[in-house]
Amino acid sequence: MRVPSVRRLLRDPGARQRVLSPMGFDGSILALNLITGIAVARALGPAGRGEIAAILILTQMTGWLFSLGSTQAISYRLAQHPEDGGKLLASWGALGAAVTLLAIGLVELVLPTLFSAQTPETIDLARIYAATIALMIAQGVLNGMLLGDHDFFVYNLSRFVGPMVIAVTYIVLWATGTLSVEAALAINAAAVGISCLVASIRSLRRHGLARPSSALLRNTLWYGLRAHGGSVAGLVNYRIDLLIVPAFLGAASIGLYSVATNVSGIIGTLTGTIAVLVLPVAARSQEQSARTVIRTLHVVLLIGVAIALPLWILADIALRLVYGADFGAAVPALRILLPGEVLDAAAMVLWSGLLAANRPFLSSVAAAPAAILTLVGLLLFLDRGGIEVAAIVSTSAYTVVFVISVVLYRRVANLRWRDFVHPPA
Repeated sequence: MRVPSVRRLLRDPGARQRVLSPMGFDGSILALNLITGIAVARALGPAGRGEIAAILILTQMTGWLFSLGSTQAISYRLAQHPEDGGKLLASWGALGAAVTLLAIGLVELVLPTLFSAQTPETIDLARIYAATIALMIAQGVLNGMLLGDHDFFVYNLSRFVGPMVIAVTYIVLWATGTLSVEAALAINAAAVGISCLVASIRSLRRHGLARPSSALLRNTLWYGLRAHGGSVAGLVNYRIDLLIVPAFLGAASIGLYSVATNVSGIIGTLTGTIAVLVLPVAARSQEQSARTVIRTLHVVLLIGVAIALPLWILADIALRLVYGADFGAAVPALRILLPGEVLDAAAMVLWSGLLAANRPFLSSVAAAPAAILTLVGLLLFLDRGGIEVAAIVSTSAYTVVFVISVVLYRRVANLRWRDFVHPPA
């Protein structure tokens, strides 16, 4: 990129708000997550880290699954109709409370099967931690409110508070020799609660609570469910590997693979918020929608490649130095995951573009084939191939999602292929 272009980026208020500020928060969150990862790896080893990773990913995925597209639906509606804020908050809050009971009940039912390779103590901890699914569903609603308001600073702040609490507390417990799996899970639950508190105070002060509207809920829920199909399929591509691995491999393998996914996930961490902000920005300014999406796509691809190359080169040294010699076995899986992470980050921008164009169902179309590929590939080959096969399947799925997303967005936005190089005015 030419120097004048960098200067314009730094001077442009929109770029600072939608690119530089989110990257600053994401970079801070990344550093905090690195600290917590090191603390857990050093204090508890691969097995302890694997237990925590398995429990956290199960509850997080369940929360996302039962969010019903609340973040996308609320942010899209609120960006175009700010006067509906109080009704949206009350209507989706009531729906979330009802759905939470179903979500927790489902987790309790399937735990013995999903954690069949884990200890009875780990299963008991997962049953207790399932209560935090209520907070995760609420978080989806609150995030939609902040994004729809274009309140990007508080949105990023609410995301930052949780990792900060976790990192500080982990370090204190690690230093005193009292960090355990039980303590780590309790800290994570408290952190999610604090993040929800920050977001809820902001949204309630701005909009208050109005009488729930069944008509408004039906309208936004229909949008949310169509968008949610893409979210669920994307989540299957992105995290189903960590959900399935505990049924086939031991805790040590889970710990190694979680390190590989966390390190490769640096790319998604630093670019994910940039992609998320595309939806409310493009939805509010339809005339500039395609240009916003494609310019953001360029930025995300550039950042992704700039991160992936040094990580691929330094993977062996970095993992052994940061996490310890026991985690050197995660290097092959990490290198396999990196190209897929770059393409997945880019696909998220195009996915937001489809949502902003009021084509939420197409986001599901883009992700569904890759989700099928992920599930079939893992079930057939994970037991024999281990974490390297899990990485190959994931990267293949990310590539499929990106290719389909490019084709679909080109049709929806009525673009020429060269417009992906030179965005339309």
